[in-house]
Amino acid sequence: MLKIVVAIDGSEAALRAVGHVIKNFSGDQAAQEIHVINVQYPVHGGVSAFVDGAQIKEYHASEGEKTLAPARALLDAADVPYHSHLFVGEPAETVTRFAKENACDQIVIGTRGLGAVSSLLLGSVATKIIHLADMPVLLVK
Repeated sequence: MLKIVVAIDGSEAALRAVGHVIKNFSGDQAAQEIHVINVQYPVHGGVSAFVDGAQIKEYHASEGEKTLAPARALLDAADVPYHSHLFVGEPAETVTRFAKENACDQIVIGTRGLGAVSSLLLGSVATKIIHLADMPVLLVK
């Protein structure tokens, strides 16, 4: 069974990554396990002094669900089964740790359509995932 993690950050690039997975990896659904994952950055330390921990948790859950909603809609419309996950932490480290702990075969992430010079500066999260991952990382432009 091929296990795929798709990192979702709410960008058009992330939705292109979902579209790529739907098109290329969902043919034999019994042989696929697709995980869509969103990682919310933690709030800065000073905020927790003024805002209740439960409110912060609710905020992260709400923002994560809003971020995942368009990706879920695409997968649902294509009748592709998936598992969705929300985390709070550093995105690259959290995505790669999830992929390792769940024995995933590939991480799929969207990248902005950058030109030759700009492409040297991939997004910092994408670059860090590439360096941290033990499995193949597919960049979808």
